[in-house]
This record gives sequence, C-alpha cells and structure tokens, in this order.
Amino acid sequence: MKRKLVVLLLAGSAVLFAEEGKFEKSISIPHGGDAKIGFTRDGCSVLSVTLRNFPSREDIEKARAKDPGDKSWVWWDFHVENRGSVECRISLWVDIYGKDGHVVKSGDRTGSVDSHKLDDNIRMSTRMRTLDIADSPKAIIRAQIGPR
Repeated sequence: MKRKLVVLLLAGSAVLFAEEGKFEKSISIPHGGDAKIGFTRDGCSVLSVTLRNFPSREDIEKARAKDPGDKSWVWWDFHVENRGSVECRISLWVDIYGKDGHVVKSGDRTGSVDSHKLDDNIRMSTRMRTLDIADSPKAIIRAQIGPR
C-alpha cells in the first residue's frame, strides 16, 4: 500500500512540474549521437541533445597514459522548437556525473525561441577533464520552459 502511494505521489509531482514548465531527465552520455529529451510546454520543446567535440580515442588514451589533467571542450547542442504563437524562453542545466556518482561538471544556458520556429538550437559549452567526460556514465538534464 505504501509503495502504491509513493508511486502516485511521484507521478503527481512529475505532472505538477511539467505544468509549471520544470523538467528533469537522466541520460547516458551521448558519445556519438543524439539523446532524446522530450520536454514540452505550451508548444515549446526541447527535443534532443547532441554532444559535440567528444574527445577522440587518441586523446583519451593520451590522457590516460601521460596527462590525466588534460582538458577538452565539449558542446551540448540542444535541438529545440516552438510550435506556439508566443516567443518562449528555455533555461537548461546539465550535471555530468563521474564513475563515483558525484557531479564532475555542471553547466547552464538560457535561450529564447521565436514563435513558429521549428528548427533551432541552444548550445552550451563545458570545459572539463578529458577523462571525466570519457568515463562519465550519465548526465542529468534539467529545464525550465516558459514565455519570454
């Protein structure tokens, strides 16, 4: 009985957050493709994210062998759209987790999307240890979507 109540409360809070335009999702690090996000409020959506400039195998091997402090720039390219008739504002946060379960890097970015714009991007850059991004199992993506 308690378990059913907890499930109902969590489901209800997820709906409440979505209605307020607040979202959260855990994803595996997208090493070479897109990760589906699927946040939507009032026609304004964060569809997916592509991780750009992921370190090459050679860069990772070099960092492991010679320079564990080596750093890399990676870009989180969020694919967004606005099917609504009002410009919207999207605030994004990314927490990247290490193998030990702790946050190794965080980033945030806010952008606006014009009404009826169906192909747009919000790009967030992060400079972090090459080995941290190479070994990271997951990231948590949070967003707040609302009118501008």
